Amino acid sequence: MASRIAAFALAWTLALSGMALAGQAQDTLKTSVDEVLRVLSASKPGSPGRAEALYKAVSSVFDPEELARRTLATNWDAFKPEERERFTKAFLKLLERTYLRRIEAYTDEKVLFLGEAPLADGRVEVSTKIVTSTKEVPIVYRLIHKADWKVYDVVIEGVSLVQNYRNQFSQILAKETPAQLIARVETMGNAS
Repeated sequence: MASRIAAFALAWTLALSGMALAGQAQDTLKTSVDEVLRVLSASKPGSPGRAEALYKAVSSVFDPEELARRTLATNWDAFKPEERERFTKAFLKLLERTYLRRIEAYTDEKVLFLGEAPLADGRVEVSTKIVTSTKEVPIVYRLIHKADWKVYDVVIEGVSLVQNYRNQFSQILAKETPAQLIARVETMGNAS
């Protein structure tokens, strides 16, 4: 009888902790998106400090190592620890250059949060939609819970950021070394 009570208590505790986490991923993401929208509405493109404020708002919710690791997939193991670190920094700089410039182009668009769905291994997807005067763009954020919720992939109109880069980098790594790939990514991230 005592073991049944203990098992029930454990199951109840796990259920409650799961319920406590439900919605937290969306809340975390919404906080970051709200800050991005605040920065965009409070300043004009090219304003001093705007790019840094946008980077801070976006980077607070992304997991750089998880993004890099998932982008390289099985190739991650072929990288030495210092190559992993260098790749992660170069890849983030590339993403910053590519995607923050796109974010800066937004003006009066609205972001709708459509809900959160659980995935395997404590991961979730948060579905959103950017609504403009002429179209709606579906964006799904994939998050993982470590110390808190962090984004490890973004799917825009059905195209995964991680999968897109994984395909490109796998083709390069089939012919080149990790050091050569890192040099390419660094060059792309530094391009004007």
